[in-house]
Amino acid sequence: MISAKDRMARLVAAIPWIVAQDGAPVDEIAERFDYPRDLLLADLQDVVFFVGVPPYTPDTLIEVIIDEDMVWISYADWFARPMKLSGGELLTLLTAGETALSFDNQDEAGALARGLAKLRLATGTSDTIDVQLGSIDRTFLPVLRSAADARLCVDIDYYSFASNSQTTRRIEPDRFFVADGNWYVGGYCHVAAGERLFRVDRIHSVGETSQTFSQPLQEDGAAEPRRKFSIDEAPRVTIALPSHRMRVLDGLPFDELAADKNGELVVSLPVSSARWLEQLVLRIGPGVRLVNAGEFDIDPADPRERMLSRYGASEASQE
Repeated sequence: MISAKDRMARLVAAIPWIVAQDGAPVDEIAERFDYPRDLLLADLQDVVFFVGVPPYTPDTLIEVIIDEDMVWISYADWFARPMKLSGGELLTLLTAGETALSFDNQDEAGALARGLAKLRLATGTSDTIDVQLGSIDRTFLPVLRSAADARLCVDIDYYSFASNSQTTRRIEPDRFFVADGNWYVGGYCHVAAGERLFRVDRIHSVGETSQTFSQPLQEDGAAEPRRKFSIDEAPRVTIALPSHRMRVLDGLPFDELAADKNGELVVSLPVSSARWLEQLVLRIGPGVRLVNAGEFDIDPADPRERMLSRYGASEASQE
């Protein structure tokens, strides 16, 4: 069974080839791209057929025709437009690249550094962009990244805004990301005995230790390692959401996406936990429905009511 990532790679390669051939036999496509026939047909009918841009009218969707053992694909009219980034889009791309480059090892940056150099020359911004994310100690990120690569625990002195206190914690750093202009490091915290996120600008010191870790522990701190999240093996849920909230799905993997007769979007996607599903429900907001919650027994109203209750009870609980 090929992974979702490999299926997507095969599909992206197959689509322009089928278009260039003005149609091709199913078996020939399957053999050429090492694409199992049943998966190929499923992806052509259930994925490619719904690829397009808002408002998802027929002229903005890719057309797929399967007649007996032949496949034809036609691009939507929208795809005939020349692809040209606006000034704002170029600046966003350049800024995102500079952000990633600031965290990467310069000797390993390679293609990213060369691509950004060409983009700066093309946009005339070679010396005008300086990306600074939060007021952090710039020596912390290399130490944290080195520890994550070597699977070594680190001791951090961390200030909690919520409790107005500074504590020393031993963590297992395994992921980094940027949100709202701040760097975050995530991993298992030995003090909290669970997965936690830490804002890097609230870390006052970092010390690498000799203690190793193999993979994240269970939420309860048990010694038995928990299984990492796998898109292919994760349980699925089906939700319906208002079409104007589709942007919430950006960056999320999903199996199917379709518009129903009520104008809602119905999406089937993998879910890592009930808590993650509740967070997604909150992000979508009013109008979300759980069509099939699978193994997750939650009511979309529950997380909203808990949040409203929390903020109504105490404004001081925000971090």
